[in-house]
Amino acid sequence: MKRTHENNYAIYLLTDELMHVIYKKVPLIDLKAAELIVQDRMHLQEGREMPVLCDIRDVRTINKAARDYLALEGSLWIKALAFLIDPPVTDDLSIFYMNTHPTKIPTASFVSKSEALAFLAKHTSKN
Repeated sequence: MKRTHENNYAIYLLTDELMHVIYKKVPLIDLKAAELIVQDRMHLQEGREMPVLCDIRDVRTINKAARDYLALEGSLWIKALAFLIDPPVTDDLSIFYMNTHPTKIPTASFVSKSEALAFLAKHTSKN
């Protein structure tokens, strides 16, 4: 199974074992954008908890309300979370997220997509 979706802020690719969210290059991720990003992801997942790869390399600014929403409501149905980053900007964003929004969900940042996928593979239903 492979499903895709796109909105103004992100592109989604859902496979049997992984949700991949690619954030688009937009000036700002605000609360309205965060709510739509999460709503669309959850709609595709249909209640299934799974690992999520968030490609945030094109993100430049996320306001506090959006960060808080993504960290709390946005973490529902996520078994493990890997950020795909492009230092220094998105590296700083992911570090800030992980340090200010501690979670029980295994979370890490990677420059390499293959390393991010290897991290997430440890948290699939097959493992």
